Amino acid sequence: MNLHASSQCVIIAAMHQNFAGIYYEQLTPFVIQGKPTAEQLGSAFRDAFNGFSIKDANLSGFNRSDWPAFKASDLHTVKEFERRFKSISCVSCNSSNAVVRASVAHPTHPSIEMSVSFNPLAAPETIGVSLLHLFEAANAT
Repeated sequence: MNLHASSQCVIIAAMHQNFAGIYYEQLTPFVIQGKPTAEQLGSAFRDAFNGFSIKDANLSGFNRSDWPAFKASDLHTVKEFERRFKSISCVSCNSSNAVVRASVAHPTHPSIEMSVSFNPLAAPETIGVSLLHLFEAANAT
């Protein structure tokens, strides 16, 4: 799952994985206008995480401007999208999906990531609090 967060909205994109093992965003991301509550964010995360599927697709002609999250942002350029939104990647840490790691690039050291780990079956509010803390930390510097 990819979560793209700005001060104006959050875009949550469920992912597919093609047969070559490449992850790509599903066509219809979920958009929350304004700052979400922890429960809203946690519920949206859970829906996107549970929506993951393996679906083959040829991505050879796929451009960054084709990203569903970029299209949902209504911004004019990918450069503007990447400047305004923090991309938080959420991935399972084990085959049982008992632990999810959410990570974002450090704002001043792009080769370093900040992350939180949580149980995806926790209460939506608990998940949302973890994701909001990560977003706030990424914007602190």
